[in-house]
Amino acid sequence: MGNRYALMLFVLLSAGLSQARAAEAKPVYQWVSANEYYFILPTGQDLYLPRNGDTLSVKPWGFGFRAVGHETFAKTGGLQFQSIKVDNPSTGRNTFYLWELLAGMEYIAPKVQGKPLRFKASAVADLGLSDTTFFVAPIISAGLLYATEEYSATPTGFTFDIYYRLSDIDLDEVGGGAGTLKPALGFKVGYIFEGFWTTKEKKAD
Repeated sequence: MGNRYALMLFVLLSAGLSQARAAEAKPVYQWVSANEYYFILPTGQDLYLPRNGDTLSVKPWGFGFRAVGHETFAKTGGLQFQSIKVDNPSTGRNTFYLWELLAGMEYIAPKVQGKPLRFKASAVADLGLSDTTFFVAPIISAGLLYATEEYSATPTGFTFDIYYRLSDIDLDEVGGGAGTLKPALGFKVGYIFEGFWTTKEKKAD
């Protein structure tokens, strides 16, 4: 009886080791995190005021933080803040703010040795809050990464992006009443830093 239990235990251990080896051999998708910090540059966009039918030009500015993957196609997500000043002839000067959560996918062109400039593009959902108004808006962007670490597996360096918000943002309070931010073009500049779990590639001899 003891020999039979020993044989069963040996078979189970052998099966477990075989599965472990198979798991090690199987490719595993990994997301090596990096962190991008960026500024949103003041760029003119239209703010429509339905109470009097006026359309004002505003120039939001802000900053943000997001996580960046090292794969060609990778998940991305982050937080950003925008401040928008309104100079309304009826109500005077006011400021309102956008607090935003971004989530989506990003493409970064594969790195080529000796060529630090890489193309990048993304599509994200913008989930935001302004005063007591919740909003959702899709955003697409395209830009460039100037890589400063040639042998890092994680994209690291300066970034410049042009982005476009595809839909209106209806807000209950933009200083004296409701308003609608129309679809708009914008610009961002930033820098991607390596994350805590970044791996380095060995330099070729």
